[in-house]
Amino acid sequence: MDCPDKTNSHANTLPRLDLTVENSLVPRFFLFLQEGVMLRTRVGCSVQVFLTEEIGASQDTIDKIQSIFLDGRPVDDLSAATIRDGSVLALSAAMPGLVGATLRRGGAYSSFRNGITYHEDSAHCASGEGFVQIKLFNLLMAELGPGLLKKGVYVRSSALMTFLSEQTPDFWQGCLRALLDGCAVGLQALPGNARVCCHDRLFLSVSSPDEKP
Repeated sequence: MDCPDKTNSHANTLPRLDLTVENSLVPRFFLFLQEGVMLRTRVGCSVQVFLTEEIGASQDTIDKIQSIFLDGRPVDDLSAATIRDGSVLALSAAMPGLVGATLRRGGAYSSFRNGITYHEDSAHCASGEGFVQIKLFNLLMAELGPGLLKKGVYVRSSALMTFLSEQTPDFWQGCLRALLDGCAVGLQALPGNARVCCHDRLFLSVSSPDEKP
């Protein structure tokens, strides 16, 4: 996984783009969540703690997460799997068919994949701050996406520029405010912005005035 420089001082120098958009436009940014975004967050904690305390998932939402992959391996016990610096966490609601049933955490067919199921190794993982990549699929994008986007995530600058280039006029009309490092900026001018172009990633926050506090 290609992470931002793991020193806080460097991460703080990355461009920060804060967008305020109409509520109907927030789901357009879910594409980034499906492809995977980076979070600078607490590490050395269990998946259970990460979901509840770091990304704000309610127990009702956690109950909807039927498939969890940590570093490419399915997880059954959320309390026994540890989030580490550089981890990749993928979350999905129920998937159809036998594959979905086999990958479902704690499901009747979970024994069929025992060889690839996540098992914690004996190496100690210190608590602290690090970078974690998170991917969300199907209905979990709507459940967790707005909160993650409002809090802010790291995305590839090139991916954001491609995303903006593909937007329709209603998107531009629904963009109420754009701040780059705290200063108002025109989104359509971002591809030529030197501050953005010289960094592989930027910090993106997307919120809507219609969101509940």
